[in-house]
Amino acid sequence: MANENLKFRKPHMTIVDGYFYMFDDDTDMLLAKADDGTTAFSYPFDTLMSETVLSAEHDGVNFWSLEPGAANSMVIRRTRLENYICTLKQTVSLSSPSHHFNSEAFTVEHYHCTISGAYSPGATSITINGEMPGQLSGGMDITLQNDTYLETITVQNVVANVITLTDPIINSYVDSDELLFYNYIWLFNNADGTDDSKGALYKINAYSGSVVQKVESGAYRGINACTFGEVDHFSSFGIVDSLMFVKASNLLFIDISSFPLSYYGSMAMDTIQSDDVTIIEVYDISMKERNLYRLQLKATYYGSTSSWSTYNYQPATFNPMVASISLEASPNVIAANQISSSDLIARVKDQFGQAIVARLVYFTEDDPDGEITSGGGGTNTDSKGEAAAVYRSGISARLVKITATVDQT
Repeated sequence: MANENLKFRKPHMTIVDGYFYMFDDDTDMLLAKADDGTTAFSYPFDTLMSETVLSAEHDGVNFWSLEPGAANSMVIRRTRLENYICTLKQTVSLSSPSHHFNSEAFTVEHYHCTISGAYSPGATSITINGEMPGQLSGGMDITLQNDTYLETITVQNVVANVITLTDPIINSYVDSDELLFYNYIWLFNNADGTDDSKGALYKINAYSGSVVQKVESGAYRGINACTFGEVDHFSSFGIVDSLMFVKASNLLFIDISSFPLSYYGSMAMDTIQSDDVTIIEVYDISMKERNLYRLQLKATYYGSTSSWSTYNYQPATFNPMVASISLEASPNVIAANQISSSDLIARVKDQFGQAIVARLVYFTEDDPDGEITSGGGGTNTDSKGEAAAVYRSGISARLVKITATVDQT
């Protein structure tokens, strides 16, 4: 049986430092729960909520919430915890005669860097470690933080990996302290412009609220869950910053670095009910390092689907795991003469559709007269994730069931 853990009453969540956060419009509080559902903290809002939050995000400093507005409009709010109060910092109103805004999923593009060197109060420039992300420019805000201090300053300009600030810093920082910033909002909209029959992905300036670009696609319609973060799951791309969204039983990873948009890949998820057909709805997602958390009302465990009265998380991992194994016989029809044979190939892939290498595969058959003549004792997958064996026919003309199995470890 699947057990309730978070027991959230609202269909959204975000994770910060191991706690799960929810905007509660019933009590006008930001709730922080441990992973067993225990309420650890609650923070009142300085501005009362008027709508139920549809989606929530955290950029390392700020909490962001998506709310319905008037007809064909949405509202995005940016808040920050200050002196145990959830303080409203910005309201972005998405309303335009050129666009019908109708969405249940958004995320904020944000980046985490570290500084190089030591800085005393009064410094007006900061150097970062490594290459400067191209997403930072003048007029945007950066946040410097360590275990003691946190301050947000506007950027004047950026040259190479040096940031010039509009105002001097007021605290001291040392090498490898954090530097964080955000730039764009990504909104999965159930309309393309004013066409409500289509879907589109909107890129929105997080400071002004203006639409920068939009991409029409049916893949972006009906999306409930998305997030943004750094991933390294696809060997051909290395470490990248990716926009992620849930579509049916897949998590798709978008490369937002250029237009037209392309995909890094996808990840298969266990969001299918025990009938092997019905999709379990995911209402929000959040990631922490190599862990993904999905907010659901149902979950399938060991072939049985359980339903909950509250929203709870279902965990998934970004560590490669065996997700599928397929078996091919060539030829797949042979003579029953104890001479003819068929070459067997088993292909093992992880949840990202990539080959699993050096994993032992076992082949078995149910023919009392036939046999696996090669690879029956187990054979390792090669660089393509393939393991080979050979079946030799028996003397009876019959349907033979051949099975390939692979261990998870």
